[in-house]
Amino acid sequence: MGTDKRPLSELEALARERPTRLMAQLRRVWPQVQAALDAGHTLRLIHQRLNLAGVPISYKRLSTYRGLIEREKRGRAGSASPKAPEPGKRLDTATSQPFDPLANLRAHEQRKPEWQYPTGPPDESKIF
Repeated sequence: MGTDKRPLSELEALARERPTRLMAQLRRVWPQVQAALDAGHTLRLIHQRLNLAGVPISYKRLSTYRGLIEREKRGRAGSASPKAPEPGKRLDTATSQPFDPLANLRAHEQRKPEWQYPTGPPDESKIF
């Protein structure tokens, strides 16, 4: 029985080779890039190290590819793209309440000052 394992070994060898496309090279090392970012290193420093390691990428392209990879990762996480708020309603991130452009005015009206100007015309007997 002559089973030839050559095609499989060629495929295995291909899996260990460096990809020719830049994005594929970046995806291959992305776990290490993400670990460096999580450790607090700057993208600028990571860019320098990638170039030293033989991944010839410009900083601008690295920044662009980073955004693409992270958007893809968020998309795969099962979260659908966030819905846009209804017109006229903006969600406040701190309180998750609808945006109210008159909230400051309403809050000010609730805090009435202790002294208020009297209503109506001035009392002339109290002037001078």
